[in-house]
Amino acid sequence: MSTRSQWHEIELAVTPVALFNFLIAMKPIRGRWGSVSAVAMDLDGVYLVAWGPRENDPDFVAGTRMKSFESPRRVLLAYDYCRGKSGALPFGAGMSAEFTIQKTPAGALLRVTHAGIPQGPEADAYFQSAGEGWRSLLQGIGTLLAPPPPPPPRR
Repeated sequence: MSTRSQWHEIELAVTPVALFNFLIAMKPIRGRWGSVSAVAMDLDGVYLVAWGPRENDPDFVAGTRMKSFESPRRVLLAYDYCRGKSGALPFGAGMSAEFTIQKTPAGALLRVTHAGIPQGPEADAYFQSAGEGWRSLLQGIGTLLAPPPPPPPRR
């Protein structure tokens, strides 16, 4: 089966260590994803996220395992379980999401690469929705980690 990938990135004025620590912290994960989350932060640890207005009846659930955990550079998640309102996604187990952090002169570059999404009409809506979700996630991280605005000038 032919698959496709997408990647999205944002540069932030924070150190790679601060960005990595933020990326794996539970409270910000829940806040920026608008989700319920559970994370076991170790190799082969579980990363489970459920989205939707009702915790007991989520719109979407993704269960992954951490296949690489290299502070402060990389987290690789391999999907084990994906379920939407219509049922299990038949291609869920073949996907991965990789977060990489690179030091830049201004701080750090965060890139997320979502791979293993099948080509074809059965996965097009998922591909589009995932792209919107990743862009929203990065925008939210940027907002939360943006330096505070300077105080107004004194008169």
